[in-house]
Amino acid sequence: MRSRFLASLTLPVALFAASMSAVAHAAVRDRIAGTINSGSRVAMPGMIMARAKNSTDLGLAPANTKLNSLSLRFSMTAAQQADLTQLLAAQLNPSSPSYHQWLTPEQFGARFGLSSADLAKVSSWLTSQGFTITSVSRSSTFINFTGTVAQAQTAFGTTIHSLSYNGEQHISNMTDPVIPSAIASVVGVVNGLNDFKLKPRSRARHASSIDPSQPLYTLNSTTPPSHFISPADFYTIYDFNPLATSSAPAGGTGVTIAVMGQTDLTANPDPNIAQFRAAAGLPSLTANPIKLQLVGTDPGLSTGDIDEAHLDLEWSGAAAPGATLLYVYSEDVFTSLDYAVDSKVAPIITISYGECESGWGTAMLASNNLVLEKANAQGQTIISSSGDSGSTDCDVTGLATEGLNVDFPASSPYVTAAGGTMFSGDASTPANYWSSSNGSNGGSVLPSPGYIPEQPWNETTASAGLGDNAGNGGGAGGGGASAFFAKPAWQVGTGVPLDSARDLPDFSLNAAAEHDGYLVCSSGDSTTTAEPTCTNGFLSSAGVPNVFGGTSFVAPTFAGILALVEQKLGNTTGLGNIGPTLYGFLNGPTYSSVFHDINSGSNAVPCTQGTLNCPSGGSIGSYNAGTGYDQASGIGSIDVNQLVNGWSSVTPTGSGSTVGAGITTTALTTSSQLCAVSSGTLALSVAVTGSISGTTPTGSVQFFVDNVAVTASTTQLQGGTATYTLATSSLSSGGHTVSAVYSGDGNYAGSKGTLLAPANLSGVVVVPNEGSFPLYPNGALASVDIVSGTKPDFSITNSSSTSPCGATATVLPGATASGITFVITPFNGFQGTVNLTATNQDGMAATTSFSVSPVSITTASGVNTSFVVQASQPTTAKLIKPRTIPSGKVPWYAAGSGATLAGLLLLTLPRRRRWTALLAVVLSAAALTTFGCGGSSTSNTGGGGSGGGGTTPVNDAAPGTYTFTITATTSTGLVHSIQAAYTVQ
Repeated sequence: MRSRFLASLTLPVALFAASMSAVAHAAVRDRIAGTINSGSRVAMPGMIMARAKNSTDLGLAPANTKLNSLSLRFSMTAAQQADLTQLLAAQLNPSSPSYHQWLTPEQFGARFGLSSADLAKVSSWLTSQGFTITSVSRSSTFINFTGTVAQAQTAFGTTIHSLSYNGEQHISNMTDPVIPSAIASVVGVVNGLNDFKLKPRSRARHASSIDPSQPLYTLNSTTPPSHFISPADFYTIYDFNPLATSSAPAGGTGVTIAVMGQTDLTANPDPNIAQFRAAAGLPSLTANPIKLQLVGTDPGLSTGDIDEAHLDLEWSGAAAPGATLLYVYSEDVFTSLDYAVDSKVAPIITISYGECESGWGTAMLASNNLVLEKANAQGQTIISSSGDSGSTDCDVTGLATEGLNVDFPASSPYVTAAGGTMFSGDASTPANYWSSSNGSNGGSVLPSPGYIPEQPWNETTASAGLGDNAGNGGGAGGGGASAFFAKPAWQVGTGVPLDSARDLPDFSLNAAAEHDGYLVCSSGDSTTTAEPTCTNGFLSSAGVPNVFGGTSFVAPTFAGILALVEQKLGNTTGLGNIGPTLYGFLNGPTYSSVFHDINSGSNAVPCTQGTLNCPSGGSIGSYNAGTGYDQASGIGSIDVNQLVNGWSSVTPTGSGSTVGAGITTTALTTSSQLCAVSSGTLALSVAVTGSISGTTPTGSVQFFVDNVAVTASTTQLQGGTATYTLATSSLSSGGHTVSAVYSGDGNYAGSKGTLLAPANLSGVVVVPNEGSFPLYPNGALASVDIVSGTKPDFSITNSSSTSPCGATATVLPGATASGITFVITPFNGFQGTVNLTATNQDGMAATTSFSVSPVSITTASGVNTSFVVQASQPTTAKLIKPRTIPSGKVPWYAAGSGATLAGLLLLTLPRRRRWTALLAVVLSAAALTTFGCGGSSTSNTGGGGSGGGGTTPVNDAAPGTYTFTITATTSTGLVHSIQAAYTVQ
């Protein structure tokens, strides 16, 4: 079933040079002077994944471990970047001769790649380091190779460790690589030094048993009734049927859709997909079989990815039954995407995987974004899911703790971001929209009115948050403002925020799992019966359907819709970046007929008190649906018939404007104290760095507080840097996000940077045999905690004058750490009661207490309280486990957003660093609170701490470094926070 792309091919240098001579590179100049040697080295920062930094370190990885997905990715010269910027703008401008004149991979390489001579030099150096070259990109932009951990550590001067992350075993580089100085100006990143993979954006709902003799996908035994979406329902709701020539749309013929994956299918042809198409009344795979393209090493059958592969292929085929489906798969879905772009396998690419922006190293983010840029230049449209965690994309389960984040690759300006909705109009009167029985193809939506009103997908609950560790229940459509990418010129129109940031999603379709999930045929792990196949329509032999939700459905179904558009246009060569056209609809006269404007609901997510963006609990993400565009549902959901027939008449937005080619990183820092800020001003420094060797970004930066522009704050860069004094006297009490947006110039696209924790304020954590590390690592996201200059207020600080905004301590397992003294200080005549809580962010088995709580302020003097942590816990105190939402038990109206918070009150985000080995504590996605909410489900008897001489079972804390957030609140709504780190030795 598998075709192989140079899986084991070794390219000797002579053969490599000869093969490259056949490709014309006349326009590309040599950039590597002399030979490459390993003497002088240059560091490559921004190449450590956040998940690696937040893992339990198990020591050096075995030296002979094979690394199958190594690659060197090359950067461009300033001239190449400027040329590409102009080309991309011209390709999107209908009045330009270059409009939709797409490049082949070879043409891209001849214009923007590395010269054949330079490729040969790099190849020779890699071979001299013991690596085996497996392929060279057609676009001359990267070289793929394999090797061992030992070879990679020697060649790139890094250390690769074995890690444990949320129970998964991984390897990753723990230091940034260094490369020979001779190639530093041509290499962007070294990929493949870790094995962290992107996660699918789907959520399962395992429905209750249904009588096989009455396979009603309308299930009336729940209140309100449960309904499952079949392709026939999808056609009716989103108005496919006028395009159909039979009971299903016969569209997409002649157009290829490439589906990205990282697992084998169960067979070829896959019986699950065949059963799905039969149940839906779609053409069989015999007439139009799915094509397979293996890239590199065979990944085998991955139980964590096979459901995603099935639903992507089933539902892209459902939206365009006549299209050719090409499944591109490898050990890593981004490797699949690389191949799909570099080989230009299809005009439409769908990827239902992602990672939150802050989870990427900045260099990796920039380099991967160049892949997406290249796809646009070749006419390829990439559609990516916006995520299933609402406004908090880094969180997966339970209550959010990681703060506001959006998903990459969806956040790239070169990608169409697919968001999620849920049906709401049928809540009180389902009989107005749903039949009590199903048609022959499983449809039960009434043809009139057909469309069911929607709101942003949000099935989170105050108690369970985002659901359980298996992805069941919970979930909300991803959206918000990018922290890295500036707003592209085409993203304009009613409702688009004036935040100078790339906003997402671009559009939305149904993505709910509970109300109402999609029917899928997938056996999951073929060695078990946990995931039933379809044997009776969409049901298993036990009468149980597979029901899923998530924005994983939105990307492939829209890929199918876009295939219908291309077929209608007679254009099978590609549409490139379709952002200008989508926002052309928003700004044009047909918007209300082509898109369903969603104007109620939000994608806010319940969060843990005291964590990033969540100072007092409740929910975060004030992205409410409204008129036109919004960050919860984009420009709305689609009337497919109107979209397909109206595409050619739209005037694209941003015509003639540059989207930007060179990638920049904007870093915003301060040397000032970030807690208890009462001076009235804050000194800020900005540094903008670019990806083009030998050039410095020019232009201006503008400053934002809580994503609102500060009046008259635009400042010109000088040598890529600028300073600004922010007036804080007018800001409200509590935390605020501060960011800077770079405008861009002829070489560079703009970028956005959020305030980083100041290095000079870092406390120090001492880890045995590892050395000293900062409590707040340089580069950690931060917010400014403002004390009101006019109204009664208070602050909370550490009593230490050298580190007032944080504290550190060490403790032995089972022992009690020395108390850390925090000071509650009144301002402007404040008097009253201050309540204290502690949030254990990293799942430490601990018992915590305050010497004074609550704190009563009755004079102008500050009051001290000592925070005490005992590194053990009675086994009767259990971990708060993520809640599974029972099927049919959570009605749509229970999926709430909670109270929207006015500001950001957390001082900093110190990501936990764990260097010691074998951390044996079960982590919970729900954070642990002070009173009886910490601990572990494992135990030992006797031991340290409060073991009582062996009579009371306790669980001692495992070695590692753990962070606590101390939150101080009043009944009048004042909230301030501070953090403490404990190293268990």
